[in-house]
Amino acid sequence: MKIGNVDLGERPVVLAPMEDVTDVSFRVLCREQGAAMVTTEFIPSDGLIRDAAKAIAKMRTLEEESPVAIQIYGHIPESMVDAARMADNAAEIAGGHGADIVDINFGCPVSKNAGRGQDPA
Repeated sequence: MKIGNVDLGERPVVLAPMEDVTDVSFRVLCREQGAAMVTTEFIPSDGLIRDAAKAIAKMRTLEEESPVAIQIYGHIPESMVDAARMADNAAEIAGGHGADIVDINFGCPVSKNAGRGQDPA
């Protein structure tokens, strides 16, 4: 399976993003144990564009995680565009390896995220 120029092999095991779980140490451990790719915790687009320290810190990745995806979420298109650009430049913004893939979350079932941006009608 290939995503852009990232080859994950024929049947890759990919670590899903999990809030408060997929931090850097867990991601490195998963790669050491054979995960073909790991993903950061999801990062709010609003936090990134406001330069919130917690959101920026979640973008920091290490070389030994590669390939690694940075996942962003949000419901405001303009914020998502800006956050995607920031994730694409994560190495310069947050330090470390950066993103091999920018993953956009389009359907998180977590209650604090589900339903944002929907018309209440």
